[in-house]
Amino acid sequence: MTSMGYKTLKFPKGFLWGSAASAHQTEGGNHNDWTEWERIPGKIKDGTNSSVACDHYHRYEEDFDLAKELGHQVHRFSVEWSRIEPDRGKWDEREVDHYRAVTKTLVQRGIQPMVTLHHFTNPIWFRDAGAWLNPKSPDMFAPYCRKIAKALSEYDVIWNIINEPMNVVGGGYLLGEFPPGEHDYGKALVAAKHLLMAHGLAAKGIRETYDDLGLHQPQIAPVQVVTYIEPYDRSNGSDVELAEYVDSLYNQMWLQGVMTASIPEPAGDGSQYEPLENSADFIGVNYYSRMRVSSKLDFMAGEMPPKDDSLERCEGLDWEVYPQGYYPVIKSYWDRWRKPLFMTENGIGTLDDRLRCRYILTHLQQVHRAIQDGVDIRGYLVWSLTDNFEWTDGLSSHFGLIGMDYSTLKRTPRESAYMYREIIQKNGISGSLQQKYLGRHS
Repeated sequence: MTSMGYKTLKFPKGFLWGSAASAHQTEGGNHNDWTEWERIPGKIKDGTNSSVACDHYHRYEEDFDLAKELGHQVHRFSVEWSRIEPDRGKWDEREVDHYRAVTKTLVQRGIQPMVTLHHFTNPIWFRDAGAWLNPKSPDMFAPYCRKIAKALSEYDVIWNIINEPMNVVGGGYLLGEFPPGEHDYGKALVAAKHLLMAHGLAAKGIRETYDDLGLHQPQIAPVQVVTYIEPYDRSNGSDVELAEYVDSLYNQMWLQGVMTASIPEPAGDGSQYEPLENSADFIGVNYYSRMRVSSKLDFMAGEMPPKDDSLERCEGLDWEVYPQGYYPVIKSYWDRWRKPLFMTENGIGTLDDRLRCRYILTHLQQVHRAIQDGVDIRGYLVWSLTDNFEWTDGLSSHFGLIGMDYSTLKRTPRESAYMYREIIQKNGISGSLQQKYLGRHS
């Protein structure tokens, strides 16, 4: 069945649809290394902060009612480590109960909980101990992961351990845009190594916790942010070589460590690290855009060639809309590792909701293409459920299927939310829906 040249795109039976969010970006009322960072003039582009954000901490039931109304089948959220363990080894049981209630609320609405244990933010005590540069940092992180695994074990949770470790590395230790604001390649590699070890220890701890409780093993995954890396000049061998290097460093190295249970070069010497064994049942893939690199510019200093003016852009972050990069990054992971994939984040910051509709549709076309070519993809999550605090861009970039009026905290589903609901209900994209938002098929 076609409409103006578009074919209906059906997704596999059991494919999961939903959205994603993180604690710091939505909850309000947190105190961690990022809230401290936000107080430094110039660190947040629009001068806002996360002190209230979406007040999701108090309004999660309202938000999950909307998610249910919009047909969502899975929701990815994060637990805020600094709430659970405000001082090392000291647990706030009220906060543990809070996240148990958050998880239960999703389950009661028939929504699969997917829990991220670390989404960029660190407790102040962990920051003061050197954070991910401390050789003991993996051991500091592990008890918290066991604590939450046990607390939520009565629910059917899918576990994501560390969100976008290479963004933690790049933003915090190389480009200096995230806490702790370092510009040091050597420190970046140390942080990458410790984040890899932390993933392994956390996964091992979750598995042992479930074994101790006599429970079936849950699904556990690393979550990688993947950018399609292109040479600025494909005829320039140095540009091609740089693109391959950046891809191997940014997109491949950390995941290689997870999949081979080793600490690969250049973060390590390739030696095995036993806790990483059996630490990934699937791979979470976050994709937003491409990156072009030029050998004539200093990539390590953040220098990039000019963007393509013919491409639409993400608000504030200035990412190019580049759906054609989605398929090759998906395929590269599948071809190399043959592990199931889950599209754990994909979306755009914009107040032009028609652009958001086009973004979702054109990226889902690429996901469907990969499935048709044999890739085992289990689900797709839009970033994000609501507008939220978008890190260095503050409140100025609007990623939500649901719009936020920050003066009143009123939530209003956008047209894209209802378009997405239609896709979920049909477990596919009709030709007429593609025609409506994408125009005549060329």
